[in-house]
Amino acid sequence: MLKIPESVHRQIQAHGVAAYPYEGCGLLLGKLDGDKGQVVEAKPLANVWPNEEEKRVRFKIDERAWISTEISAMSNDLDIIGVFHSHPDHPPIASPRDLAWAGFAGYSYLITEIRDRAPLASRSWQLNAERTGFFEEEIEIING
Repeated sequence: MLKIPESVHRQIQAHGVAAYPYEGCGLLLGKLDGDKGQVVEAKPLANVWPNEEEKRVRFKIDERAWISTEISAMSNDLDIIGVFHSHPDHPPIASPRDLAWAGFAGYSYLITEIRDRAPLASRSWQLNAERTGFFEEEIEIING
């Protein structure tokens, strides 16, 4: 299960809208308790995929931005617990591309559908232990 404060979820949606028609992306910061993740903060980051047109269906987070975010999170007693990105004009279902680039079992992979510059559903996925596919995890949007 992934718990996300409503204000953080709105920030993730807004980042997806701002990136449209390209994929927006970033990192989820928080705490893990067994198989339950509690998001405290979202860190929107630039999509640095090198081919501009492919940014409609791909994203990449700059390694230096990732490391900087991780160091900042640790100094605030938080961990990176997942990655978020948007699917412009496509459902929030983990794709074969998402599977190919997913690197961390145990992370939440939150995907938000952005259709015609409007945020729709968000769904979260976790990479199975064999790294051969995803399973969906429940999302709870909490006040905050």
